[in-house]
Amino acid sequence: MKIELETIPVWDGLNSHSECFICDLMGEAQKDAINFYLGNSVMNPETRVKVNEHGFCAKHWQMLSAANKAQSVALMSDTYLATTRTKAESAVNALLGAKNPRQAKKAIRSFSDVLEKREQGCLVCTAMEERLTRYLYTTCYLWGQDPSFREALASGKGFCLHHFHLLLKTASEALSSSLYADFVRAITQTEVENLDRTAKDIFWMTQKYKSENMDKSWNGCEDAHKRGVDKMIGRHRVTDPVR
Repeated sequence: MKIELETIPVWDGLNSHSECFICDLMGEAQKDAINFYLGNSVMNPETRVKVNEHGFCAKHWQMLSAANKAQSVALMSDTYLATTRTKAESAVNALLGAKNPRQAKKAIRSFSDVLEKREQGCLVCTAMEERLTRYLYTTCYLWGQDPSFREALASGKGFCLHHFHLLLKTASEALSSSLYADFVRAITQTEVENLDRTAKDIFWMTQKYKSENMDKSWNGCEDAHKRGVDKMIGRHRVTDPVR
């Protein structure tokens, strides 16, 4: 499978010295996708067909709704809801016509199946996952091809555990067998060093609240709890993975 590389965004992300530059890039991917569906694209019949069929996950419907673009959201909601009601019509009729517990349970299962299918395939999540694949492949590619990138990555802050895990999985496909094991060892070493740094900062934050340490310096650990959470679970994750 040919993957379109994203060398400039990945380099820019790495140079930001973020705790996880993949998280930052995914934040931009999410913003771009949200803006796309709030813009003139909703007047495009092809876009509306996609929205009617796939829609958005709960998180991204809420983000769209909160963006103060009422007309765009209303247009999408109008036809998406109409499509949902059409798809659920037989199941709803079965609910209305249930005359005993067995029929009611069967009707509920049918209705649940319709809703579960409607809640899959979020268009924003899909766009984010496509970008994520390119960013992961590009990171592996640059590490294998550019010594300066390899050095910058080694001296960086690593990744959140979520994207670290995905990067390891991607490397098996993106790198040759001669580079694969070296890459795994190198980025794991960087990750462990930064997990140690994060853990140390969080520990000092816990100690700073003790009375005997109140007058001591924070040593830059005022936000250690936030950085720790980001390191453990990541930010701007795809909430509805493409199936």
